[in-house]
Amino acid sequence: MIELLAPAGDFECAKIALYSGCDAIYCATSLFGARAYAQNLNFEELEKILKLAHSLNKKVYVTVNTIIKESELQESINYVNYLYTIGVDGMILADYALIAYVIKNLPLMEAHISTQAGVKDLNDTLYFEKLGAKRVVLARENSIEEIANIKRNSKIELEVFAHGALCVSYSGGCLLSSYLSLRSGNRGRCSQNCRRLYSLYRDDTLLGKEAYFLSMKDLNISAYLPELIKLGVASLKLEGRMKNKEYVKVITSEYRKKITDSFYEPKSLESIFHRPYTKGFIFGENNGFIVDENKKSNEGKLIGEIIGKKGKLTACKLIDTILIKDRIRLELNDADYYFSIDNIYDANNKSVNVGKNIIYLDIFKEIPIHTKIYKMIDSSLDTTVDNQYKLGITIMVTGTAGKPLKLKCAILNKNYEVASDVNLIEALNKPLDEDILTKQLGKLSETSFYLKNVLNDLNGKVFMTIAEINNTRRKLISLIENDLQGKRKLPTITENSFLISSTPETELVAFCNTLEQYQACVDSGIKTIYYKNYSPYVNAKYEDIKADYVLVGDYGGIYKYQGDKELISDYSFNAINSLAVYYLHQAGIKFVTLGLEASFKDLKDIYAGYKKYGNNPNLEYIVYGRATLMTMKYCPLKRYNECLNCNKHQYFIADEQAKFPIIHKDCYTQILNSRPLNLIDELKDIAKYAARLRLQFTTESYNEALKIIKSFQNKLNNLDEKSNYFNSSKYTRGYFKRHII
Repeated sequence: MIELLAPAGDFECAKIALYSGCDAIYCATSLFGARAYAQNLNFEELEKILKLAHSLNKKVYVTVNTIIKESELQESINYVNYLYTIGVDGMILADYALIAYVIKNLPLMEAHISTQAGVKDLNDTLYFEKLGAKRVVLARENSIEEIANIKRNSKIELEVFAHGALCVSYSGGCLLSSYLSLRSGNRGRCSQNCRRLYSLYRDDTLLGKEAYFLSMKDLNISAYLPELIKLGVASLKLEGRMKNKEYVKVITSEYRKKITDSFYEPKSLESIFHRPYTKGFIFGENNGFIVDENKKSNEGKLIGEIIGKKGKLTACKLIDTILIKDRIRLELNDADYYFSIDNIYDANNKSVNVGKNIIYLDIFKEIPIHTKIYKMIDSSLDTTVDNQYKLGITIMVTGTAGKPLKLKCAILNKNYEVASDVNLIEALNKPLDEDILTKQLGKLSETSFYLKNVLNDLNGKVFMTIAEINNTRRKLISLIENDLQGKRKLPTITENSFLISSTPETELVAFCNTLEQYQACVDSGIKTIYYKNYSPYVNAKYEDIKADYVLVGDYGGIYKYQGDKELISDYSFNAINSLAVYYLHQAGIKFVTLGLEASFKDLKDIYAGYKKYGNNPNLEYIVYGRATLMTMKYCPLKRYNECLNCNKHQYFIADEQAKFPIIHKDCYTQILNSRPLNLIDELKDIAKYAARLRLQFTTESYNEALKIIKSFQNKLNNLDEKSNYFNSSKYTRGYFKRHII
């Protein structure tokens, strides 16, 4: 049966999920997880959850899906080693350093490839299947037809998002938060700049007034679940590690009901935090209307409207009930009004706990008639443990006077036995009987078990104190839990040396977006040019490329061209540590382009860290160009009927500080940074560590590209030592002197 994978942002949510019908949970500690602002679990809580989950025959996956800086590399390796030893079932990984390390060195650990690694198509999938991963988490942008194709042509497990918040950008390819707020989404610290207001421009004309152009609706495919189950994907993922336990309870239990075809009430999904729902790209949502331009937060469940006043009280007409402590949203034109209900009054001014039909509320604000009322939080939601998911056990009791009491239990095809610390004695008054044993051995409320049966095989009339029986019961449960936690011994880990042929002479190379830019590079004598020999991060065609070298933007590119071409990995691999560079070289990459969040210090640290492998790395570093802040399947122009004009005009999305150019390729949308990166003044320092310095052209004309190339060539060749080209009003230094958090 398909796995139901539930979110666990903290210890309580983990327990709720396990007792609400999931087959596995995914969680994190404070280290290297892509939800750094969730409460997360500490190490002690994680081990408790492992015992609980494994006792219920369920799995625990830990997210280790941020990109890793060189200074964190050893700590991250120590961390995944620790997770291996304590019995974690699987790790959800994004940084290629840890992906390859876990697969190569921790053989009993399931390596799940995070959506942050950008698995978008069959070739991406086949790369990780060949590498030895257990599972890939597919991009949220994949359609049901694309998933079916991947399933037909691969053997690796597929995990698909079924419910929860959506990122507007392809995961792993978003730098909006990083560049605008200095909080990296690739490090789990997204500031959600996509949920802010923006304006939309065509050339210099306002096309769309201020709206939430990048704020995606929430995914809800509950109505389409049978189709996805029939397809045979391994796991359904419910998003929500930043959500509360009520949210976790509802989505887990409702999707469990849907999977098992038992009673299912989809309206309950309206009672929890959510934005307007969408069936997502997976089931063909219109890619121009998958965002909600008007709202950015919880929609809530419509329960009534304002109908007037009665003295100081506000009259409400309800189509559903409300309770004391429910949280309410009133939909207003300017800014919605939120409050929690402290008092409810009926028509006779009597205070009641449950409101129905016509009721009166204390609302300390004048609210227009016909204002819609939405329930945001339903205080009646029951988040207590559901015992139906506990595991029933039978305990056999044996013993005779003068010898210890023994408890035996068989669970999950394993046998367990413990003995009391003191001996049984002959009973003078009330001997141990089945009632006493059942009462004491059944005290399992804090465990994942319930007492199904007691087999009393005591010899004669014997006695033992209640305290000692309880102590022996605790020993048995502790033995079971500790064993089922599944601790492992860390294997001997050695790295095989892998040397590459270094290229010591620094070369200026270029990426081109247009034929004009390509011609400018040719006319300027640039020898290495990425233009038609590029396999992009999104929408790769994997065509036959005539050139001897290929810039690959995704893992599918490595799979397609490995062994046939000289490969250069693009910045989209987010490599910012020496081990990622080492493993990429090992995978056949000749030159590794560092991620756009790699600072000059990171560059130097990677160069120094790589020396332990016996030589220097072949690094490429981007020194000029507009960073791609987002790559989207969604198009903000579609609702304005601009589909045939998208490459005839220059479009921008703008906030109060800057305009961000929008470009399109094959109906995929890219948002570029407002200012190009320009590190011309730092060129000589960078050249000490990077074999290639890249100019990244996006919106430049032929003449602009020609001028930029000439200035960089002059600087690199000592023909123009004195000129300072950097202008802070036109350019940015990006992360060159900053450190990502």
